[in-house]
This record gives sequence, C-alpha cells and structure tokens, in this order.
Amino acid sequence: MSLAEKIDSLEERERQLLFIFVGVLALMLLVLIPFLLRLSVSEQAEENERLRELIGAIDDERLTLGRRKAESERVEARYKRKAPALASFLASTADALEVEIPETQDRSTTPHGKKFKERLTHIRLNNIGLLKLSNFMDKIENSGYPLSISKLRIRKSNNKDDQYDAEMDISAFDREEKKSKSSASEDEE
Repeated sequence: MSLAEKIDSLEERERQLLFIFVGVLALMLLVLIPFLLRLSVSEQAEENERLRELIGAIDDERLTLGRRKAESERVEARYKRKAPALASFLASTADALEVEIPETQDRSTTPHGKKFKERLTHIRLNNIGLLKLSNFMDKIENSGYPLSISKLRIRKSNNKDDQYDAEMDISAFDREEKKSKSSASEDEE
C-alpha cells in the first residue's frame, strides 16, 4: 500500500486534518528555520563583535606594554652606566662652565630598597649668575648618568644684581648587580 492509497483510504475529515497538519508543519518549517538561523547568526554576530572588542583591547594593551618596555629599557640603559665619583664629576663640570665650587661635602650612602643605593654630595656655590647656575644644573641632569639634584636652595647675594648663593644636594643612584650563586659561593670561601 502506497502513501497515496493510504491517504485515499482516510475519511474526508481525517484527510482535511492531515492536510491542515502538513500545512501547519510546512508553515512552521518555513518560519521556524529562518527564525532559528537568524537567531544563530545574530548570536554569532554578537560573539564576533565581542571578539573584535577584545582584540582591540589587546592591541591597546600591546601598545601600552610596548611603551612600558621602552621606558624600562631606557631606565635600564641609564643605570648601566655607573655614576662617577660625584666630587670629581662636579668639579670637572664646574670647570667646563667656569663655575667655582668652594665647598663640597660627601654624605653617607643610603640604601633605597633592595636594588639601589644613593650617594649624596652637598655643594655650595657663591656669587654665581643665574645663567651659569642653570647651565650647571642642566649639565648635571643631562649627563647621561643616574644623577639628580635632590635639594636646591638659592639666596640673593648682597653684592650685585645677578649674583646668588646656591646650595644643592646632588644624588647619584647606583644599582646593585645581582650576584650569581657561583660568585656568591666563591665570596664565602
């Protein structure tokens, strides 16, 4: 018995219900399948947009990390050059700029954390013009060594218009190199 014969053997009412059922089923398939496909595609689109945002955030962070790494390398390069003895460095810098340093005092070394030590030198400059003073300070800051002027005190000198007395503390920062286990065991012996 074929499908057509089975449908013919049904009563009129059963045949009408069967056709209505097939029609409703076809309509549901025609509406439901595109709806489900659209829903799936929209979920994928949302997922793709979320992934685009994440990739954008990763790219932004990559740029930030690149800047941090460049800054870290710049600082690392600055600390690779060990700062010279401050008194002699300051004297040679002052001589190059025709500045006289009548008084220099080296202060004790101060640890800064586990990796750094600060050497401090206090100097006094008498009767110096502002241009020479600023050139001297600029030469110290831009020396390429890890140096900084940590304290500055300027007073007007009583003698002339452009004459000042200045006192400053110049700090040199030294990075302590990590000792490897083999060199540490050699030091103990």
